[in-house]
Amino acid sequence: MLLRNLKLSIFLLGSAVAALATTPVVTVTSPGSGASVGSPVNYVASATSSGCSKGIAAMRIYTASGVAAYTINSNKLNTNINLPVGSYNTVVQAWDNCGGVGKTTVSIQVSKIKLAPPKFLYATEYTAGKVAEYVVNPLTGSISATSQGATFAHFGPVDISSDNTGTHLYVANQGSHDLSAYIINRTSGNLTQVAGSPFALVGTGSRVAVHPSGKFVYVTSTSEKGGNFGINAFAVQSGGSLKAVPGSPFGEALAPNAIAIEPHGKYLYVSANGAKVGGFTIDETSGALTPMPGSPFPVATYAGCSVFCAESPIDLGVDPLGRYLYGTQTGEQAVAGFKIDPTTGSLTNLPGSPYPEQSFCTNASIVCNEPWKLSVDPSGKFIYVGDTDTNDFSIFKVNESTGVLSYAGASANTQGGICVPYTVNVDPSGTFVYNLGETQTQCQGGHAVLGFSINQGNGSLIPVPGSPFANTNVHTTLTSEERVVVTR
Repeated sequence: MLLRNLKLSIFLLGSAVAALATTPVVTVTSPGSGASVGSPVNYVASATSSGCSKGIAAMRIYTASGVAAYTINSNKLNTNINLPVGSYNTVVQAWDNCGGVGKTTVSIQVSKIKLAPPKFLYATEYTAGKVAEYVVNPLTGSISATSQGATFAHFGPVDISSDNTGTHLYVANQGSHDLSAYIINRTSGNLTQVAGSPFALVGTGSRVAVHPSGKFVYVTSTSEKGGNFGINAFAVQSGGSLKAVPGSPFGEALAPNAIAIEPHGKYLYVSANGAKVGGFTIDETSGALTPMPGSPFPVATYAGCSVFCAESPIDLGVDPLGRYLYGTQTGEQAVAGFKIDPTTGSLTNLPGSPYPEQSFCTNASIVCNEPWKLSVDPSGKFIYVGDTDTNDFSIFKVNESTGVLSYAGASANTQGGICVPYTVNVDPSGTFVYNLGETQTQCQGGHAVLGFSINQGNGSLIPVPGSPFANTNVHTTLTSEERVVVTR
């Protein structure tokens, strides 16, 4: 009788648990099942659980059995997934807080690559004199060290840039006044310096930009003696070595620092003294620079400005279609915007520019965001700005028809390790954002590289799995010029 009652109790308990079990309903808005799409694939989904009052705990995208591409602790997701061309039976799954699991299968055909997936990440290490090397997981955004781990640059590497094919990498070295050039192993990500590297600069290198064709490299420089400013121009030779362009350096009178090239390769822009932006036409045969009519162009300030009102941009970036130029206004706590004339390259201030990070900094005695570097999303939807005083990223939405920016909020330091974000870089697919932390004590005991996934709906950021990532050559101090770059 006792055994019989025990069995009955177990049966009733099991029935009660089964009755409490819930099954979340997963609704996928994008992509449609059976659709032919381009990569990265935009997934938009939500989940509900009517039988669980505690709601949804998490959602996850599987691109194949057991292959988790994306996880978020929310009842909604809006993210991009990088997939090669092919057929996929993907699954969007949800868990509620009552133990229930629900899923929806989404079968898709990836027919083309719209934006190249991320492949490698490189970061300058000023104190170590090296370039740290990482392989990027294009599904999750997580990174791992290459077999080489790091390679010597020269003394005081700061800015870093790659060509559009992801085959060459260039690093400006402030301590040795030169430019290192590397060939990127497309399989491993390891770096090999080209013959003759590093190449001497006129002045102390600051920022690096590579022409979209990969044929030319430009480096802004300053001098420790207060003169000799300019844009060092190099032509890329067979084998990757560099040769100075006749007439280089250009634009010494502008005292250039920040630099950007529009994606068609016709025009180059630099920050100029006196709250202006210098513009040059690029000779696409020789690489020589010619000042465009009207250059340098004035940077607008806001009405009634009383402090920080005459600023040259600290950083510059161009939208992916080459229609608009943007620059960070550190003191004003804003981003300036310009329309690019497609025929002449000349600049006019966009309506409402500059665009404040919530509000302008109007008091010199208070702590403001101090926007530093920016990165334009390759899809043209968002701009991310590293704020060095508030230790966060400001997010701007781009009106793709007008170029006008609207402040979309800040992605705050939720990891205890973002530190001072002197650099910010959106990967080539517009899926992830990466940053370097400032010091090993602030960045969780030596974790120096941070990665985030982009919410494609509002631009907000969530940490990728494993972030922050250990830097094997961690240093205790970053300069404000150090950068990270993600190649395709």
